[in-house]
Amino acid sequence: MKAINSPLTKFLLYFAGGMLLFYVFYYSPIYENWIMPALLHVQAWLGSLLLKVFGEWTRVEGDQIIGEKFSVSIHGGCDGMEATFLYIIALLALPLVSLKEKYAALFYGVLTLSVLNIFRISLLYYAGVYWPRMFDFMHVHGGVIAFTMISIILWLIFVNRILSKRNKSQTS
Repeated sequence: MKAINSPLTKFLLYFAGGMLLFYVFYYSPIYENWIMPALLHVQAWLGSLLLKVFGEWTRVEGDQIIGEKFSVSIHGGCDGMEATFLYIIALLALPLVSLKEKYAALFYGVLTLSVLNIFRISLLYYAGVYWPRMFDFMHVHGGVIAFTMISIILWLIFVNRILSKRNKSQTS
C-alpha cells in the first residue's frame, strides 16, 4: 500500500491518466472539426506575420502559409499541442507541489512553447525555400522530436525552479 501512495506512483498515474484524457480529446470530432482548424489558421497567420517581419511576402489560406517561393501547410501533429500538453500534464501531475506554485510555470511554459512553435513553423518555410532537401528531415525531427525534447527540458527547468524556491523558503 505504501508504494501506491508514493509521490512517484501518484505522478505516473496522474500523468498517464492526463495524457489518456488529452488524446481522447485530441482525436475527438470536437477537436478535429472545430478547434483544430481555427488553431491551425491562427498559427498560420502568426507564422506569416513573423515571416513578413523578416521581409517575406506571404499570405494565409486556412492552415497554409503561401509565399512566392514556397508554401507550408500546418496539420494536426504540427500544431505543437502534443508537446505543449505533455508539458502541462507533467506539470499538473506533480505531487507535493501546490497549484499556486505551478501557476507561473504553466503560464510561462505554455507561452514559451507557443512562441517557439510559431518560430518553428516559420523556419520550416525558410527550410523549404533555401534547403528543400532537408525540409522533411527538419519537419519530422525538428517538429516532433526536438519540440518534444524542448517541452521536457522546459518542464525540468520549471520543476527545478519550483523546488529550489521551496528549499530556499524552508531553509530561511
